[in-house]
Amino acid sequence: MRLAARIAVSTLLLAALFGLCVHYGGAYDDNWPHPTGDQLQDEYDAYAGERVLLFGSVESVDGETTVIHVTDSADEVAAELEIYGVDDSVAPGGTVQVYGILDSDRTMTADETVVVDRDESAFDYKLGTSVVGVLLAIGYFGRHWTVNPRTLAVEPRGQDATDIVEAPDDG
Repeated sequence: MRLAARIAVSTLLLAALFGLCVHYGGAYDDNWPHPTGDQLQDEYDAYAGERVLLFGSVESVDGETTVIHVTDSADEVAAELEIYGVDDSVAPGGTVQVYGILDSDRTMTADETVVVDRDESAFDYKLGTSVVGVLLAIGYFGRHWTVNPRTLAVEPRGQDATDIVEAPDDG
C-alpha cells in the first residue's frame, strides 16, 4: 500500500474513533439507568425506595455498617450514605459499588456489593502493575519488530524487505 493511502486510511480511522469517543461521552449520562452523584444531590427523594447502583469511597466501617461518600462531577461529596449488608472486607479509603434499595433516611440495604479497591494502596498497585505490563509489551514488540519510517510499515527485526518477499527464479 502506498504511503499516501496509508496516511489517508489512518486519518480516516482516527477521525472515526474520535467521533465515537465524543458520542459516547455525550450520551453516557443520558443512557445510565441509575442516579449519578449530581442527581442524588439535587433530587435524593426521587430515588428513595428504588433499586440503584452507586459508586462511592469508603469513609468508615463499623461492624455491619459501612459509610460511603458518593461524589458529584466536581469530585465534591454529593451524598453520605450508611450501607447495611456489605459482605466483603474493605478498609476506609477503598472504593465500592453497591446495588440495593435506597432509603429516604440516607441509608441503603445492599443486595450486591463489589469492592473495586480494598484500600487506598490498591489503586497504586493496579496502576503499577499495568505500567510494568505495558513496558514489557513494548519491550517485547521492540525486540522482534521495527518500524520502517520510509514506508510507515512494521517489519520483522533483522530482515530486509528483499528477504521477506522473494521473487521466483525464472532462470
